[in-house]
Amino acid sequence: MRDIARNFQAPPLVSWIVWMAMAAIVAPVMALPAAAEVGSDEMSPVADAAMVPSSENPGDNIEDPRNVTDDGAVANPIDESAPVLLVQENANEPTELAEPSDSFSFDEMSVGTPEDGVLAPLSITESSDGGDGELVELGDGPLTPPSLKLQTAAIQEGDDFSARARIYGHYFLESNIAVVGAVDLSTGNAFSDTDSTGFNVSELYIVAAPPDLPSLRGAVGLIELTSFFDRNSFAKDSLTHFINPVFQTNPALAATQLESQPTALLHWRPIDEVILKAAAFSSGGFDDLNFDAFAGEVGVNLGNLIVRGTYVSSTDDGDRDGIPESFQLSRNGVFGPQEGDREEAYGINAEWFIPQLNAGLFGRYGHHRNRDLDISGDTYSFGVNFLDLFMDDDRFGVGYGRQLSDDDRRQGDRPDVLETFYDIRLAPNTRAAISWQLRDEFSESVLGLRIRADWDLLELFD
Repeated sequence: MRDIARNFQAPPLVSWIVWMAMAAIVAPVMALPAAAEVGSDEMSPVADAAMVPSSENPGDNIEDPRNVTDDGAVANPIDESAPVLLVQENANEPTELAEPSDSFSFDEMSVGTPEDGVLAPLSITESSDGGDGELVELGDGPLTPPSLKLQTAAIQEGDDFSARARIYGHYFLESNIAVVGAVDLSTGNAFSDTDSTGFNVSELYIVAAPPDLPSLRGAVGLIELTSFFDRNSFAKDSLTHFINPVFQTNPALAATQLESQPTALLHWRPIDEVILKAAAFSSGGFDDLNFDAFAGEVGVNLGNLIVRGTYVSSTDDGDRDGIPESFQLSRNGVFGPQEGDREEAYGINAEWFIPQLNAGLFGRYGHHRNRDLDISGDTYSFGVNFLDLFMDDDRFGVGYGRQLSDDDRRQGDRPDVLETFYDIRLAPNTRAAISWQLRDEFSESVLGLRIRADWDLLELFD
């Protein structure tokens, strides 16, 4: 399905149509109801912690790391398990499915937080009428109402313009079974969780949890894998954090087809401090449906510190990406990686929230290897986000990173970037930011602007 959509090439007018549509919608933004937020701060609406759609956005749907107790412990942590399937801020309130654009709110932060709310049976959460009376059996129907939301966004990065309109939502068939989907109309290349311009089906899958084991969830269908793997509360979403892709999904992992793919995925939280994820997916998408790839991740929650280790093995899909220096190598007259090459990568991802400074530190390291070409490369990034720095609900970030590269073979400047951004809320459902990047050993300066607006369509038309 995704590959069929890829063949739909957006005509030149699409960028103008999307831009004008956004302008028409944003104009009356103050009068429109804002979309309900999963968390107190932003993060991306794509699939969350374990099983919900992926998206890049977002930022307004991740639990706010600022919710800490006086002793510095996280009081209402980000729930990674929730992102994937459901998010429940309060055990006495109905559970809610994480949004695609929120793919980045992690339940890994919730050490000691009960699993209630993540595709849990009604009998474990609450009665259907919200009262404290009798328990409702699983067969009595879904616990969470359906969700349908619209997100519009635009990014001007130097001379490059990108815009996207995304509709995403979920529908519960039963209290522990849901259907999740997301479709995009976009132009430009700034959205790492949208694979192509024009019309694109980003996600369409079913997610479920055993009635008596809500800590274990599974999903099958077209899944945006970056929503579930290598998540980070301070460097992941180009509509909430940094614009440069080096600060989004680890470049070493992204080069192994970790994107929207036909996938079978499992998410398990055996104890509060550990989250395990595993996925089998098709490197070639639906065009060459063959579950020849694997992704696995271990996440450990150490209080305000979360560490994730991710491994991916896949085959090259012929997109001619990968380690830039690999194009110096020739096989049978063809330079660079070829379709079918076996590739593998691993990444380390850490985030640390400091309540006393209301700031979050992040760091990533990644290693990628093309086994058939016998070439490998490395990437890394690190930085900081400050929350509520100059005004309520603002975010200021500074980060340095280096794209995937082979130091021994590289010719020319280092592919690095130093970026700073400042993001503020303009209205209940609208945010805007300015970004400045220094690239390639500070030889290139790029100014960036972005704006994002979110609506709950069911509230708008109710």
